[in-house]
Amino acid sequence: MGLFDRFKRKKEPAPVPEVDTMALVLLREDIGWAAVSKTLEARFGPPVSVDNSHPQVPAMTLSLEGIEFFCSYMPMPHPAKVCDISAAGEGLCSPQEREDVLGHKCFLVLAQKGGGQTLEKKRSVCRLFTRLAGTLLEMREAAGVYINAAELLVSRRAYLQHAAILEKNWEDPVYFPAPLWVGIRSGQKGEAELIGTWGLRQFGFPELWFLDAKSPWPELHEKLYLMSIFQITGRERYQNMDTIAFTPGEPSVFKELNGALFIVGGGV
Repeated sequence: MGLFDRFKRKKEPAPVPEVDTMALVLLREDIGWAAVSKTLEARFGPPVSVDNSHPQVPAMTLSLEGIEFFCSYMPMPHPAKVCDISAAGEGLCSPQEREDVLGHKCFLVLAQKGGGQTLEKKRSVCRLFTRLAGTLLEMREAAGVYINAAELLVSRRAYLQHAAILEKNWEDPVYFPAPLWVGIRSGQKGEAELIGTWGLRQFGFPELWFLDAKSPWPELHEKLYLMSIFQITGRERYQNMDTIAFTPGEPSVFKELNGALFIVGGGV
């Protein structure tokens, strides 16, 4: 039946994603707006509009495949009272890379407003968003990216690796760089250990969590990313009391609690 056998299928309503998409590109040096705008224009051409009305916060709007993206330059560290990025989950950063990202001197705000009205459109926006952020991460002064909806930090090195893979698979409509948009977190529920996603809600899905799983963490990470990709690309939709078998003959059950789906049993 496939990599993960499903035993219960039903017609589900279409997911309702968050229509807006946002991220921060964190820079280790205050390089100035001219360097940023030059990088963007070299890749994407002239902007749709430029806003220099605030001398300290210049901005531009770019069009990628007919979708408009906003970019503004903030010549200061990101204020913790607005969003404490130091509280982000494990993310795709080594300890040294995380320190580098958190020590940024200025940042860029990237935003797309209203484009993710369906799962297909949200997916398209995020792929283009990855291309835009990846271009900015090519600047040597870039340290990493913070994905707001996933509370996820990604180092420059990791982001460029995944962005490059996306470019190689750009013509494949079902390829999606889930590690750049969905974080993996760990936790505790009573005596049981938890490991699950953080960021699937932006695509209209409940988060997925393994409850008291015994498999090695790399295997659980891979399963969570694959299940995330299956949903984001429209190939699967997991719901309460659905059954899934990662190993033939050992089914696990999805149990919904507080807006999340916990995956229980099955010898995982």
